[in-house]
Amino acid sequence: MKKGTNKSKWILIIVSLMVLAIGAYVYTDSSEEKLALSTDSKPMRKAKSVDLEEFPLQWREVDTFEQVNDFYEERVHNLSLARKKGLTVRPQESTPIPDKDGRMQINEVWHSGTTIHVLYSIDLSALTRKESDDEESKYLVQAPSVESINIESMNGNDKQSFQHHSQPLNPRDTVVFENRVYGLIQLPPITEKWGYNFDHTDIKDYDEEYMTSFSLRIDHRTIKTDGMPVRYVHDPDKHVLQRYTTDEVYSGDLVTVEPTSVNIGVASSYVKMKVEAEGKEIGQSMHAVIKTDEGSDYPVALYLNETEGKNVYEAWFQPPSNELSGAVSLELQSLHIQDDTPYSFTVDMNQFNDHSNESVVLNEKVGEAYNTDIILEQVDSFSGTNMSLQLKYDPHEVGQEERLVGAQLGQMNSLPEDREEYVEVVTNEGETTKANIWGHDKRGDIHFQFPALRDAKEITVTVKKMMYAHKLDHTFELNQ
Repeated sequence: MKKGTNKSKWILIIVSLMVLAIGAYVYTDSSEEKLALSTDSKPMRKAKSVDLEEFPLQWREVDTFEQVNDFYEERVHNLSLARKKGLTVRPQESTPIPDKDGRMQINEVWHSGTTIHVLYSIDLSALTRKESDDEESKYLVQAPSVESINIESMNGNDKQSFQHHSQPLNPRDTVVFENRVYGLIQLPPITEKWGYNFDHTDIKDYDEEYMTSFSLRIDHRTIKTDGMPVRYVHDPDKHVLQRYTTDEVYSGDLVTVEPTSVNIGVASSYVKMKVEAEGKEIGQSMHAVIKTDEGSDYPVALYLNETEGKNVYEAWFQPPSNELSGAVSLELQSLHIQDDTPYSFTVDMNQFNDHSNESVVLNEKVGEAYNTDIILEQVDSFSGTNMSLQLKYDPHEVGQEERLVGAQLGQMNSLPEDREEYVEVVTNEGETTKANIWGHDKRGDIHFQFPALRDAKEITVTVKKMMYAHKLDHTFELNQ
């Protein structure tokens, strides 16, 4: 009786082990390659072996999957922290690439709020020509690319397709591990009108599964994959690491600032505050430093977004790479303020030849305001019809109370067609075009397309407004 019982136990153990062994492998429809189960974002399916040295494209190969993770964490701010907080989703969904000997796989997705990061991989075997007797022509010379991503709800409604500039799988933007090339796509959040032009109020918390497919450009041909079910999750509260408040109010001779809350998040942080400049129109940004009593300083550029409250703004910024510890303070250094006074300068067009690409370094002072020299550093001409002007704003003294800066005048969160243009360019013949100025702090850039440049002997450039930095130099102690 005991022998039979022991024998039965061994049979059960062997059967159990066989079940576990079978369960550890899955077969694809198009390949006999086995799939190894995994609990992290490492691909489950073994990719077909390919001789990487035969590829004319010199992709960088790594030895461990930890190096793949390092590759992603170097490119996505605070991805490591997001993983620790359980904010990423690992679909590990794959699909065959039509007419190719390989598959594409979505390994991990992080919806950080303002950006959706999609971490994917493609079998190298899919990037070869399927049938070729000529070994030299079997491997692609031109880098394949991801042309678009298509997302639609599981019930067939709410179809959205995001077209972006073709994203080549260049060696500098990818890494290879075990016969796969790993890449990254970064998309704007899924909003009612999908695209880069959105406000933070458009970003909602949701947890939805969408069919996700890609259009790939391989060997001069566009190939669309089948959809893969991918769960997109965004929970704003889980992305918040620390919340601070303060009762202090700064009131200077011109500016009053009253911060009400400071939120430090995994992917983005913000300061909510009331800002007033007596009789002046404030700009779009403020320079500040987040400080801890442990001696850590985190300089941040606060971009001011209007809210429904009068003179109340939410200023979003990229958070530190680590959670803050100890006592924390917010030092406001300066606020950008607009001035309706214009300034102009001229450019001699005789130094450029028609239909040529030329760059001329000038370093000429073309104006002065707020104890700051306006210097035309360089002029770039392209084909006689496009021109870029590089301006430098050089203050007379370090730490002066006010200084001219090269910050953009057009609203950042507006569409180009809706954006007011603050630069006018006039030729000596009276031909006119408009442009805008972009920049930050000591640098300003003006770019415009103007066919009349070909016949111009001189152009006059007028910037219709100024932006200057008004010094604040005040520190708020924050309470958690």
